[in-house]
Amino acid sequence: MIVNPHNPDIAFVAALGHPYGPNTERGVFRTTDGGKTWDKVLYKDENTGAIDVTFDPQNPHILFASLWEARRTPWSLSSGGPGSGIYRSTDAGTTWKKLEEHGLPKGPYGRIGLAVAANSERVYAIVEAKEGGGFYRSDDGGDTWDLVNSSHSLLQRACITCT
Repeated sequence: MIVNPHNPDIAFVAALGHPYGPNTERGVFRTTDGGKTWDKVLYKDENTGAIDVTFDPQNPHILFASLWEARRTPWSLSSGGPGSGIYRSTDAGTTWKKLEEHGLPKGPYGRIGLAVAANSERVYAIVEAKEGGGFYRSDDGGDTWDLVNSSHSLLQRACITCT
């Protein structure tokens, strides 16, 4: 959950939903009235939830979010698939663009973590992917990306099971 630093009535929540089956309680949700009501502003499908959402610290109208296609069963975790990805909004979460290529690894992705540096143009992403996963940096607000470190020790799991 993040709260707009200039208006505490505006907040965003990244919701994975329950991971044991398909459901529509997944995605990024926004409130503009201090939590009384919520709108789903980023949604992929019933198998993909949001796991991270962050503001640009200089401009809270710019947001980044990561979606993760994941399914948990009592005996396994399926992590990754075509639903996973990095998204950017430049209009306070009303519309979102999926960030692909331009230095990012070829999908499908697994879990993704995001952070925006204080200078606003630098964005970090730790991307779980079958090929090319690792720690990425963008110095232009997410338009292009460079692989900084490909060590598997940075990732939460050794591999992903993409469908």
